[in-house]
Amino acid sequence: MDMVAYTRHMDAVKQAVESLFGLASTEEEVCNLEKVVGHEVTYLAGLAQAELAKPPQGWDTLGR
Repeated sequence: MDMVAYTRHMDAVKQAVESLFGLASTEEEVCNLEKVVGHEVTYLAGLAQAELAKPPQGWDTLGR
């Protein structure tokens, strides 16, 4: 991914998070949302990394 595409994606993420945080009415809610967003990003990044590392025949070594 080039820097232009990266910047576009990050801008979209920032706007979405700002919109989400706008729904919070207390600092505790903001902290909870921050934690949930962080977990979701970590989960999605892990899935993307696993997909890149997946063998051509898939993860099932028995070929089922």
